[in-house]
Amino acid sequence: MHGTPGVLRSFPGTGPHPPLFLAHAAGGSSDAYGHLAARLDGHRPVYGFDRLEHPDDVPSRAAEFARRIRQIRPEGPWAVGGWSYGGVVAQETARLLSREGEVTALVLVDSILPLPAPPVATPAEEARRRFVGFAAYVHTVYGAELNLPYAELGDMDDTAQVDLVLALLEKAVDLPPAVLTHQRSSYLDLRSAERHSPGPYPGRALLYRATHPAPHTVRDARYERTDATLGWDAHCPDLTVTDLPAHHLALLDPPAVDALALDLIRALDPSGLAPNTAPMEP
Repeated sequence: MHGTPGVLRSFPGTGPHPPLFLAHAAGGSSDAYGHLAARLDGHRPVYGFDRLEHPDDVPSRAAEFARRIRQIRPEGPWAVGGWSYGGVVAQETARLLSREGEVTALVLVDSILPLPAPPVATPAEEARRRFVGFAAYVHTVYGAELNLPYAELGDMDDTAQVDLVLALLEKAVDLPPAVLTHQRSSYLDLRSAERHSPGPYPGRALLYRATHPAPHTVRDARYERTDATLGWDAHCPDLTVTDLPAHHLALLDPPAVDALALDLIRALDPSGLAPNTAPMEP
């Protein structure tokens, strides 16, 4: 674990520049930002927003994130961001904060806006679209058959769907409870992102895009974007895209996080680099 949980998780580190506030990815805590925070030490403090079970929709989570940010730094300026799903929450948070003060930058770390859902004829077909790849993944990785009742799933809400799928998975594969819990929370967070319709954010936005495909993951057509802006240009007109030569799951670990931190220091501090900019050990 990195940092100290509280109103917001605080990471060790100081610096003369305004804090960077980072929202959690799907199903996770903001602990994932520990390596990045260490590399920004000397430039700016870093705070993390951990996952809340409730509220569970993007606008309400963003409102709570903004409230907690103002508790720590009431007047701004603020820099706000997030990796993956965290970027979706951060974009809405930046919109809220910009009504009350200066947001110096919105930082999106390989945050992908889902494509529209393909048309399907029945709820059962939509359930099949969501889970058939997961069932195939379980068979490939664990050699277990996950026979899912798609018609029954089609009549359920998101929570009931994932609870049934994971109950069947638990019977088919011996997995630690923590893995099942993470699968559940990740699925529900991603579904909340898919329901969210971002509003316009006219301020400065920095998008860091992974260039390598992530290994060992379930592919979802809604996240297979080929546009360089990952959908954000429609909502963030002042958008700068920077490619990072890594896959999505490796962006916050060395060596990719070294490149990310160095570019953030340059982008967020136009006056120049502080002395401590060399790559760090993991």
